Amino acid sequence: MKIQIKSISSHQTSKVMSFMLALFILPFAIMGILGFLFTLGSDNDRAGYPFLIFIFAPILYGVMGYVFNRFFCFIYNVIAKRFGGIEFITEEQEQ
Repeated sequence: MKIQIKSISSHQTSKVMSFMLALFILPFAIMGILGFLFTLGSDNDRAGYPFLIFIFAPILYGVMGYVFNRFFCFIYNVIAKRFGGIEFITEEQEQ
């Protein structure tokens, strides 16, 4: 059976994607914060160490992921109205 996606809910899709992006970047942010904490006792100059980027990276990725995904969903919906949406074939399986 052929199914065509005619429209994508931009808010719901963007909300889910932004949470996923924030969760995906969280381990890297934790590693960066731990790396900063391990250098606290050393004599190195940490003035140039980007500590705050590791704290704000999950938030930044979430917000920017939401904005860009919402834009891409809007573009998809405009294109799908004119040319048709993504098509895929499904098949029912016996249990």
